[in-house]
Amino acid sequence: MLRRLVVLFACLALFPALPARADPADIDAAARGVVRVIIVEKDGDQLVPVSHGTGFAVTPERIVTNSHVVEQAKQDPNLYIGIVPSDGGEAVYGRLVSVSQRNDLALVATTKAMHLPPLTISGNPSTESGAVVAVGYPQNVDRAQGLNMADLFRSQPPVESNGSLAGRRPSREFDTLLHTAPIAR
Repeated sequence: MLRRLVVLFACLALFPALPARADPADIDAAARGVVRVIIVEKDGDQLVPVSHGTGFAVTPERIVTNSHVVEQAKQDPNLYIGIVPSDGGEAVYGRLVSVSQRNDLALVATTKAMHLPPLTISGNPSTESGAVVAVGYPQNVDRAQGLNMADLFRSQPPVESNGSLAGRRPSREFDTLLHTAPIAR
């Protein structure tokens, strides 16, 4: 019996290991917590998009985005932050809670309840290589699809892009994970 197990393990060693894949249901669940963050200007009764980016829910009414996405709204009191959910819910305004220019992160609170599903953030990510999926709303994809200004305010599924974990860069304050999933320029 032992001899058969040794032969079986020897045969299995000849086949390359398959990379781990995220369950599509997990990716779909995460995508529901991803939002489009739009910087808008009011022109009379109309809202005019100035720029936009991606954010994700960390609580049902708190969004993390990049500070460069909301920088214009932080500098100009005539600009507002809009949050458009991916799942067909109503767009609402947001207000800045905190900004870290150094880390290029911003925390935005919604002004009305959105009941977004928060994404789970791992404090202990894998250091091994593996599959990753980037999910978001890159401007260059929206432009390539010919979306008009009104389209930006409508719920749409985010872009999903596959890649792999490419490396890790530790630092004193936080580690950075590098990946190859192309999502924007």
